[in-house]
Amino acid sequence: MLKIIIAEDDPAMRIVLKKALNDIPGLEVVGEVENGKQLVQLVEKINPDVVFVDIDMPEMNGVDAAREIFDINPKIFIVFATAYDSYTHEAFEVYAFDYLVKPFNLERIRQTMERIKELKLDSEKTGFLAQPISQSKKENIKLKIQSNDRCYFVNVQDIIFITRIERKTVIYTKHDVIKTYEPLQQLAERLKNCNFFRCHKGYIINTDMVTEILPWGHKTYIAKLENTKETALMTLEKAKEFRTRYCVGQ
Repeated sequence: MLKIIIAEDDPAMRIVLKKALNDIPGLEVVGEVENGKQLVQLVEKINPDVVFVDIDMPEMNGVDAAREIFDINPKIFIVFATAYDSYTHEAFEVYAFDYLVKPFNLERIRQTMERIKELKLDSEKTGFLAQPISQSKKENIKLKIQSNDRCYFVNVQDIIFITRIERKTVIYTKHDVIKTYEPLQQLAERLKNCNFFRCHKGYIINTDMVTEILPWGHKTYIAKLENTKETALMTLEKAKEFRTRYCVGQ
């Protein structure tokens, strides 16, 4: 069951959208808000799968709210809904999954949600067995990570990927998950001379761990990785760059 939050300052429009979503099997509207600040707060509390966001809202507009949501959980599907089509470019800059113009086309809503359901199901089915360590000898470089009052020394080659979740930087390794407040950009700079690639503004991946790249949404892909069921987001431009830099026989 996909959990959905609706952010819309027009009560009548919220009713229409909620009814349309509730008529689709496998969906549950778990929250409704009327401005961007309320949306960010509710996302932190509930952690939904999908948010429908009106762009023109008081206190904090939908695009700014979406940017904050991305920092909480970059894998939440964001669907913008607005009466104006002039925001399309700005909306997709924050990697929205879709953009719906009011008045809503109910069939279009259904199609969007069916695509999200399929992608979510495929992602949940993804799994990999741990792979044996490469026989090629690599220098055992360690990365120092400060996590609250603890200090970790992580083998760089064991890092699978790094992302942002709930305003923290999260490092997934073969053996552990480590959280730190160190900015993603700072870690990217520290790892620039190793086999790591900034595939998305919210993700850094170990290029040795990538097994597959698949379409995910509008100009967005997911990278499947060894030793984890998690996946990393990758923009269209970064997918092209990855293939150019790291793939042979192109």
